[in-house]
Amino acid sequence: MRLLPSHGLTFGVLLLAHAAVRAPRYDAEKWARAATEQAPFWARSLDLRTIVRTLVLHGLAEETDDGMQAAEQLRALALQDYGAPKATARVLLAASPPSWLASAVRSGVVVRDYIPSADLAALAWLEPDLDALLFDAAVQRRNSEEEAWRERLGAAAEAVVVSALRRAGRQVAQVSLVSDTYGYDVEVFDPPPKQIEVKGAGPETRGGFHLTRHEFETSQRRPDSWRLVQVVFHPSAFTADVLDPSHIVDVLQLTPRVLRDLVPEDTRAFVWDQSALLTPPTTAWESAGLKPAPDFSAPGLRGRILPRQEAGRRPRRDQTHA
Repeated sequence: MRLLPSHGLTFGVLLLAHAAVRAPRYDAEKWARAATEQAPFWARSLDLRTIVRTLVLHGLAEETDDGMQAAEQLRALALQDYGAPKATARVLLAASPPSWLASAVRSGVVVRDYIPSADLAALAWLEPDLDALLFDAAVQRRNSEEEAWRERLGAAAEAVVVSALRRAGRQVAQVSLVSDTYGYDVEVFDPPPKQIEVKGAGPETRGGFHLTRHEFETSQRRPDSWRLVQVVFHPSAFTADVLDPSHIVDVLQLTPRVLRDLVPEDTRAFVWDQSALLTPPTTAWESAGLKPAPDFSAPGLRGRILPRQEAGRRPRRDQTHA
């Protein structure tokens, strides 16, 4: 069962959310029964037991040793004084994006021709905010997919760097596997020690990278040993099942001083908080002198780089299609 936020399904989820806040439910049956007891007469025909199972399937509830546990965002819906139904629809769209969402939301425009008529009718109660809700759900889905994509790319790049350092006889640890609190991904222990933050890129994204504030501040505390290393992959890497040295175009590095020149100081009106996308000049990069072992292999990057032009562009009223 999908979580397409029809009016009935949305109301059923809200009933379950309120029941989860009022008292703990020890199993799905009791949770559904408690929600039904609070329902108006017309809503008592809702199949709340099936809805509970679907919430579990999509990560909005969990069956634990202590009984059913509603996800935090589900419980928060019960505390909404205003706008709870549409807030619930937003949660459901994020948890279970319709299969047609990517086709229907393109370049900041919602094209309703790509939405099945039955689904469009089920969502009609969300007017006049339907297009905005679909757009926001599409952006969230793309952001989530891009984050997963960056993790895959970063893991491949780290594998290249670790292989190259070990080939050179260095004693290294991939600390990113332990925690993301280090401010770098790979540590070299034998002299001279190094802390290496690794970024991956393809031909079109070469030279640009996302840097967190924590990574930047770590670089400034270790100006002599911290380095940012970017592994640039050949286009064939993005269709490969297994990577080998032929898929690596270049391994480049930047010093903390370059980053210091790129990042503006905080002001009373603006503070850089989480992360930033940096694109240093080409002349700032230098060769890292790292080559992986001849027998290097890692999982390939088969997949697609998601388009960025749609993120952050909300459809204007005159761009939407009724």
